[in-house]
Amino acid sequence: MASLVIESDWILPVESPAIRGGFLVVHSGRIAHFGTDLPDRYGSWPRVRLTGGAILPGLINSHCHLEFSDIESPLIASEPSAAKSTNGGASMVRWLGKVMARRQALIHSGQDLERIKKDATLRGIREAWSTATRLVVDNVTAPWSADWLEEALGGFFANERSDLIDALVCGEPILVRPCVELVDVNQARGHQTWSYAQDLISRNADGKSTGVYQGPIGLAPHAPYTASKPLVARALETTIHPAGLISMHLAESLEELEWIEQRAGPMEDWIRPWIDTQHELEIGTIDEHLRLLSGSHRALIAHGNYLSDYQIKWMANYRDRMAVVYCPRTHKHFQHAKYPANQLAASKVPLFLGTDSRASNPDLSVFEEWKTACRLFPELGPEYWMAACTFRPSAFLGLESSVGTLRVGSRSVLTWVPLGQASVVTQEALWEAMLGAKEAIPLEMFHSLRTFPAR
Repeated sequence: MASLVIESDWILPVESPAIRGGFLVVHSGRIAHFGTDLPDRYGSWPRVRLTGGAILPGLINSHCHLEFSDIESPLIASEPSAAKSTNGGASMVRWLGKVMARRQALIHSGQDLERIKKDATLRGIREAWSTATRLVVDNVTAPWSADWLEEALGGFFANERSDLIDALVCGEPILVRPCVELVDVNQARGHQTWSYAQDLISRNADGKSTGVYQGPIGLAPHAPYTASKPLVARALETTIHPAGLISMHLAESLEELEWIEQRAGPMEDWIRPWIDTQHELEIGTIDEHLRLLSGSHRALIAHGNYLSDYQIKWMANYRDRMAVVYCPRTHKHFQHAKYPANQLAASKVPLFLGTDSRASNPDLSVFEEWKTACRLFPELGPEYWMAACTFRPSAFLGLESSVGTLRVGSRSVLTWVPLGQASVVTQEALWEAMLGAKEAIPLEMFHSLRTFPAR
């Protein structure tokens, strides 16, 4: 069994104060000890020293669409248009049109759509891992297979293993929790997406995690304008069990709110060609969907950019089962109004970080989302935002021993943040140095980068 002692300039558990000049002991992929002193029983274990940086928990991306990971740059949402948006030039409807046009072009191109989506998903997984992400909550659409996720394993270490890597990573270096997207703008589409979701659930009937795949499969009613109240209620019935998860885009744009409340605005012209009467009659308000989601085992509200103060205070009553996922750089891409981060924090509603997708974001780095959130909301502090992508979502999803924590007994899938030549002697200075860091990488990448000189 592989074992390793790591001496590091800094160890930052996030849940507790940073440790300067500490020791981290790992054994077969689990943390055996960390602290300022090294117990005698580990004195003979292989030892390496890592300087010029900090060790943190692995990062968690609580909302992503990996299938768009082959998009090289975000799809434009703010170009001049005759159809004015509600949002000062940036249009969610315009962007959605581009996403749908891209998907239709792929379908009609004669190319192997399954191969394209698989390659994009694997590319996204590897990009996420390379930026120190250890868990991705992924919205998936047909075609998709849990088998794809295992094919990602061959690309993590360039087919090279070592005792050091085996000590740190005994098992998968990244996990993916899929949530199948549901849409019922008309009867045919509703039947199609629901049947597909049920097929995936039945194919993974035991609900157990295997490798990169983190079961059981969750469900993702897309948004209030594309997923009716009966569809959301049906999804909740399917996921109301231990480890059940539901994810839904909610209060994402002013165009969404205008159409839900008034059947007016840019979304009216966009959705009218394919929406049927029955679905339109069963469209829910934000309040109605929040009430539905409050009956979940665990519900992630993606974005929540325009949640009202009243809605946030109401959600505080259900903070054990409802959380909001903020995607800072996607929020900026659409030029939304100021995010209600302070209201969510004050009400103690769980707030996590996500990247959305490369259709609205330049990359899949949760570390960059953390830095962006810190810059936009410095009053909440860097610790608050780091907790939003480590132990808070880990606890919410019941995965504390698997990902997002730096604790004795938890998996040692950890993060290394190089700090360069900066002289860091206090915890406050450490956070400042991290905000200036260029990257975060998986701790096990020290092997290929030759960062750890063996003692």
